[in-house]
Amino acid sequence: MKKIISLLVIVPLSILSMLTIMYLFTRDEPLFSLKNIKINGVHQLQTMELMGRIAPFLKESLFKMDVTQMREAITSHPFIREVRITRVYPFSLVIDVKEKTPSALWVRNTGEVQVLDEYGEPYRPLGKGAVKGLYIINAREKNDMQSVFHQVNRWFSEGIIPREIVSEVTYVEGNITIFGADDGIEIILGKEDQKGRLKRAMAVLEDAKRRGFLIKCIDARFEKGAIVRERKG
Repeated sequence: MKKIISLLVIVPLSILSMLTIMYLFTRDEPLFSLKNIKINGVHQLQTMELMGRIAPFLKESLFKMDVTQMREAITSHPFIREVRITRVYPFSLVIDVKEKTPSALWVRNTGEVQVLDEYGEPYRPLGKGAVKGLYIINAREKNDMQSVFHQVNRWFSEGIIPREIVSEVTYVEGNITIFGADDGIEIILGKEDQKGRLKRAMAVLEDAKRRGFLIKCIDARFEKGAIVRERKG
């Protein structure tokens, strides 16, 4: 019994000692030199942009690289949300990037167009990366834009209006107007009870589609019902 207990103690210690010795004598050998870098999750950026950021921290040995500094260098890029860096022995470094998600476009009072992330924060100008399917928010002030962004996205998540049919939302002194993506329909919500008015407008729109009517504008700024203008031609 004593021999068994001794073996259970000695064998793990021996293995640990061997691994420690191997680490100490081979950590700077070619076996652990960096030969491959793989970057995953890049869509809005060029891979070389990120390589340029980590270049100052690359070392010949995987063990000598400061992964923390590399992570900070990548996450400082305005397009990046999260980064995970993994040493894959014996030769590789794997960098998994999570970019910010383009969710809408904001037309500023200067006319400049900014791309908004999933939290409604502007993070890049229009021109880099795909923006297909993003709706536009026209609002002068950033606070107004963010208020509209969160409100409209709640309507999407609650199923009041499908995201894909909205092309533009305008905000002027508290008044909200929605423009449709396909047929260009205009839905005027005004300042008050915008959620309730949108529900009524969508009900009117669905009824018009069943009847085969083409709607140009729904003015929902009324306690009961709405004023509808048909499309001609």
